[in-house]
Amino acid sequence: MSRRKFAAAFSMMMLIALGACSTQSSPSDTVETALSDTVAQIRSSQGEPWGITLPGLAAAAITERGQPGDVVGVVSGASDPPGDTALISADRFHVGSVTKTFTAALIMQLDQSGDLSLNDPISKWIRYPGGSDITVEMLLGHTSGLPDFSELPGRTPTDSPQRSIALAAKAKPLFPPGSQWSYSNTNYVMLGVIAEQVTGSTWAAQVRSRFFEPLRLTDTYVWEGESQPPTVAGSRLDCGYPGEPECVKQPGFKIVPVTNGFDWTAAWSAGAVVSTPSDIARWIDALIDGNVLDAEHRRLITTPTPQSIKSLSDGPSYGSVRWTGGSLGLLRYEIEGQGTGWGHEGSINGFVSNVVRMNDSGQTVAVTSNFLETDAFDALGELVIAVNAAAKQQQALATPS
Repeated sequence: MSRRKFAAAFSMMMLIALGACSTQSSPSDTVETALSDTVAQIRSSQGEPWGITLPGLAAAAITERGQPGDVVGVVSGASDPPGDTALISADRFHVGSVTKTFTAALIMQLDQSGDLSLNDPISKWIRYPGGSDITVEMLLGHTSGLPDFSELPGRTPTDSPQRSIALAAKAKPLFPPGSQWSYSNTNYVMLGVIAEQVTGSTWAAQVRSRFFEPLRLTDTYVWEGESQPPTVAGSRLDCGYPGEPECVKQPGFKIVPVTNGFDWTAAWSAGAVVSTPSDIARWIDALIDGNVLDAEHRRLITTPTPQSIKSLSDGPSYGSVRWTGGSLGLLRYEIEGQGTGWGHEGSINGFVSNVVRMNDSGQTVAVTSNFLETDAFDALGELVIAVNAAAKQQQALATPS
């Protein structure tokens, strides 16, 4: 074959090869499509009973570690409900109780360093009725019996951590310390106070320096009374609040904005973090499978307590998701057909969130919404199923026959 003919043949072969490559989707393309399609479906199906489309939803997934752009994210809907300004990928959401995972990690690091012990009684730092019988570990695992200050009368939007604790101290304990499990925001506000006394620094400064900055969670911050742009507005239906009708799943309610939520400040170390689904996916991935904690403390945050297993053995299902246990900082989810995973949910005025790292697949999926009535459990389950199916499809396409 002449050099000219060889060059022409070679060029044709390269064009064919490039054409074939261009029709194949990368793993991130496949997962992004799955996320995008599922988010659209969730916005439609969950809003249908209300006669609406959910105002805003964002999701992210990690399926391949150590790869450039290992977090795949999508957004859909409005950043200013009931307006129609489109969400962008950098938009930040209040993530509520996902905050507790940062507080738990801080306490675990202080236990690692010997600055405190999980077995220490809270009376070492805080004056509280029966405090000598309540340990730091009980606070982490929601087995303290402390009532939830957020459910008590007399609280205000500007309550300090100390006043929230004082409200709980006046109420009757839920049960003897260590005997049962009951989720309580008071536990994690108290942990924030303890962390400040141990370190001599503010809780917010500690989570920034220990977690936000080294892990480059650049879209994450602590709400301290003012939004850092771009932070989206929350929303809810005009029902369920004082002077409003009961919330029932039927058309007719209006979407109203939430721009300064009642609990945003008082939630503090139990719920004041603002973030994106991509950042909280990175965070949970690093917490469970990174070097945020040593091996022993990673084991502690992924081992359910006996009390939680007993309390949640007949727990409710949310679509394909069941909540089956709690550790010293995380919650155990069982997702139909996908196995179990560890993560945390969040719900605060105008917003919901959820994140999980699955045990078998190692995939991490997160979802946030700026609409309080979004079912973040059902949404998370649907997203996990879709992402896992997409990842398996891509793997099959990439495997030589």
